[in-house]
Amino acid sequence: MNKIELFYAPYTLGFNKPFITSKGKYNNRNGFIIKLESSSGKIGIGDSAPFPEFGSETYEEDEKLLNNFDVKLNLDLNNIEESIETNLKAFASLPCLKHGFEQALLSLVCNEKEISINKLLNVQSKKKINVNAVLGFLSPEETAKSALQKIEDGYKTIKIKIGRDNFDIDYKCIEAVRKSCGDEMNIRADVNRKWNLEQAIKNIQAIEEFNLEYIEQPVNTLNDFVELSKKVKTPLAADESIRSVTDAEKYISNKAATVLILKPMMLGGIIPTLKVIRLAEQAGLKSVITSSFESIIGRASAVFAASLIKEDAAHGLDTDFYLEQDLFSNPYPVIYGKILLSK
Repeated sequence: MNKIELFYAPYTLGFNKPFITSKGKYNNRNGFIIKLESSSGKIGIGDSAPFPEFGSETYEEDEKLLNNFDVKLNLDLNNIEESIETNLKAFASLPCLKHGFEQALLSLVCNEKEISINKLLNVQSKKKINVNAVLGFLSPEETAKSALQKIEDGYKTIKIKIGRDNFDIDYKCIEAVRKSCGDEMNIRADVNRKWNLEQAIKNIQAIEEFNLEYIEQPVNTLNDFVELSKKVKTPLAADESIRSVTDAEKYISNKAATVLILKPMMLGGIIPTLKVIRLAEQAGLKSVITSSFESIIGRASAVFAASLIKEDAAHGLDTDFYLEQDLFSNPYPVIYGKILLSK
């Protein structure tokens, strides 16, 4: 490919109300829009939205590298996946920045060759993506009320953030949703690594009566996942534990989780995400794609990844709901619990 110039711009997206999890309270998301321009005038756009609390580099680390960018690119368009991974190997410790560069490179190549990303990567997208709703820390009454509203809005699956210091409130929130929504609502719970192994065994056994689809990231280490899976019936999902293809391989080979939660932003792009999806399929595991409260540009990458999942799972792509205003209007609105992609 001919000479490429780099441009970038920081952004801040405010939340319409604080989003609270066991990790803390979040009022906004910061990131960088990366633009690559070739000498022919074609451009590619990508998003880097660091989220160190959930396993990425810091905003400052990305900014420093962008200010001193000096990476030479030598792409082989006949072997695009391996070529991009090789060219971006230096960003292995900066997954969000790697995501931004990869997304920009893929879109630039597509624009140069005037082809779709599906054709470039030789993949096929589904035209309909099921989406789960997400609720942060609310009171049991507010959680149940919000869940009922989500049913009216067409959602079939809801993810409830738990992991409070007082587990009784977590329990009551899940209980309230199951009682108010009945079996109509598919419930997931996300602990965000808050519990140790002993707490996880005790707490998960306590909520197994509510028949959760799975419980996400209840513990932190691979060994704890393995031990926990022997003690509870509820399926376990790994999220923060999966930050590379190597991580995924370890969790799959040790049968530590039955669901892999994949964030393209945190994995370093679509290409490593695709690799994990393929590994999970071969092992008979479920993959669920979620966004990371990034801009619509980055979220487009997550939507694309979700469209490649063969199984009919609900994915975490409804973060637009929490933003005061995005960079531009959302081309992938959630309509009655689904995203419909144009043919």
